[in-house]
Parts: sequence; structure tokens; C-alpha cells
Amino acid sequence: MNKLTIFLRTLRRAFFSKDTFMIFAVASLFYLVFYALPYNNQVLVNIPTAIVNMDNSQHALSLVRKIESASTIKAVLKTQDFAQAQKAYERSLADVIIVIPPDYAKDAASGRPTAISVFGNGALPVKGRAVTASMLAIVTEENLAAGTRELLKAGLDPVILKSMQLAPSPMVSQDLFNTISGYGYYTVPMVCIVIIQSVLLFGIGIAVGGWLDPAIRPAFFGEALKSTSSFLAVFAAFVFIAVFWGVFLEGMGLSLLGMPTLMNLGATLISVLFFSLSISALGFLIILLMGSNRYVVTLTLASAPSVFLTGMIYPMENFASWVIPFAWLLPSTPGCKAIVYASQEGAGIGHIFPYLAALAVQFAAYFSLMLFLFKKRYCRSDTTDTNTH
Repeated sequence: MNKLTIFLRTLRRAFFSKDTFMIFAVASLFYLVFYALPYNNQVLVNIPTAIVNMDNSQHALSLVRKIESASTIKAVLKTQDFAQAQKAYERSLADVIIVIPPDYAKDAASGRPTAISVFGNGALPVKGRAVTASMLAIVTEENLAAGTRELLKAGLDPVILKSMQLAPSPMVSQDLFNTISGYGYYTVPMVCIVIIQSVLLFGIGIAVGGWLDPAIRPAFFGEALKSTSSFLAVFAAFVFIAVFWGVFLEGMGLSLLGMPTLMNLGATLISVLFFSLSISALGFLIILLMGSNRYVVTLTLASAPSVFLTGMIYPMENFASWVIPFAWLLPSTPGCKAIVYASQEGAGIGHIFPYLAALAVQFAAYFSLMLFLFKKRYCRSDTTDTNTH
């Protein structure tokens, strides 16, 4: 049996076996639909917004046009009736309400302070904050233009006026870890990588751990145990599965949900490949150490801690000193950083190189130990396997 046949039969057995179909063929897609989809409405572009224009002057209409042009805002309702906007908000047609007061133009022209209100949902704070930030920029620009016109009418020298500087914004908000602000932008793609890690560790354990049992060993795996090169064909099949789901979720999956992804395609693909090699090698190493799939369920316990151990949503500096080395043993720690920075933020290879290097070191260590265990415990060049299923 040649290596390509072993590779293809491994894929077929992994995807279509009743024992592993739900793991390799469904689990990652299930995650995408039932975990990521509810957070789709936290992507900070085209936020459904109701605009209540109680002034309806030309100045206010000009402000509305500028609000509509902001990338963070999608005007789903324009009205003079706040109650109508509130109904749209209650029906989840609008996530944010902007209210322009009745005397907006008059106050702006006279230099009196005026208030434009932004109402948001406390359960989705990033949306209200994003719209508020856009409104601050727009209203500040409008007030500067209005003030400039009044000062010119009053006879102020244009040269002096040009030298005047705008006061800084009164609101400054900067997230320390979620630097691109938003669950959909940042945490969902990061957890996506952790889910792939959990699926691969669990799936490799169930599949390969079961195949190690001579009583139920499939013929192709019996052939794979006869040589290192044949065994690597099995390993390559699981790397392929990891790469497939990584590219699918980062590409089509997040794209269909409207989340920014594949901002740097080349760096993302390289990151997914390095992560897939590392997690596959770790999965094989663990199951070869165990020699059975009876203990694989314990691997699922690492899923939730892995999210925090990445240091992306909780500062790694706050970990106990003994936790940090353990965190860097997990492929998700450098993998999440490399993939999210490349795919969601568009980082280049140079920026994510330390994380790629960490993945490469992990792979080299886990792969070497995996081969050592395979040759010492499982590789039998004279193995005869009479099982044909």
C-alpha cells in the first residue's frame, strides 16, 4: 500500500467513521454557527443606527449626511419621532439611537453648548462606544466649521483663524488587550483557533488511539505501522484536516459573518500551517504516550484554560511564574497571536515572526518525540495485519 493511499484512507476514515464524523466533519462548523454567529452583531462596521432629527434644519440635515457617511454607522431609520426610534431599538432593528435636539442649528450658530445624545445597549457596549467615537469626531468638525464661519463674519483675521488649534477630544478610550475593539473582531477568531486545537487533540486521540488496538485496527493503519514514512502519511492527513478547518474558518467562515479576515493572506496561511503542524504533532505525541483513547476525554479540560493562557484577553504578566512555561507549551498560545494578528489586523511576517518561531520550536520538539516513541513502541517492520475493514 503506497503512501498516498494511506493518506487518503486516513482522511476518509477520519471524516466518515461513525466514531469521528462528528469531531472532524461537524465540530468546527458547529462552533462557527452556534458560537460566532451570535457575536456577528458586535462587528464594528455598519452598526444599525436610528437617527432622530428633531431639528430638521439644513444644518441638521448636513449633520445627518455626515453621520450616514461614517463607516461604523448604518442608518436603518431616520425620523423626527423618538418613540418610533425606540420601537425599532426594542425590536432589535437598531442597536444604537442618535438624537439631534430641536435647537441644534440655532445653538451651533450662536456658540451655545448643545447635546447630541447617543443611546446604546449595555449588553453590547462596544457598539455604543464606536458610534459615540464617530459622533465626537463628526460633531467636533461641525462645531469647528460653524464657529469658523461666525468668527469670519465677526471680522477675525483669517491668518489668525488658520493658526487656531482644535482642542483634543474629551473622550479617550483604549483597550489594553482587545486592541481592535470588538468581540467579533478579536475574541471570536481567537477562540476559533482554540476550538481547532481542542478538536484536533480530541479527534486524533479518538481515531489513532482506537486504531492502535489490534482488535479493531484498520488495514491501512496496520500498513502505516510498518515504516516511519508510512506512519507520516497518517500524520500528514491530520495536518491536512487542521489546515483545512483553519483556512475555512478564517476564510469563508468569518467572511460570511462579515468579520474582517485574511487581511494578510500569505502570513495567515503560513501561520495556519505552522499551527497545524504543531498541534498535530502534540496530538500524536500524547496518544502514543497513552497508547489508548480511553483517556482522551480529559484533553477537553484544556479548552477553556487555553483561551486565557494565550495572554490575549487576560494579561500573561498576571499569571503565576510556573504557569507561563506551561502556557508556551500549548500551540494555541503563539498560534492565536500569529493567526489573529495576520488575519484580523493584517500583520506581516516580520511582526509575527516570534510566534512562528515558537510554533516551529514546538513542532520540532513534539515531532521528534513522536517519532522516537513510534519507533520504540509501535513500528514493526514485520507486522502482519489480517484485519481488512
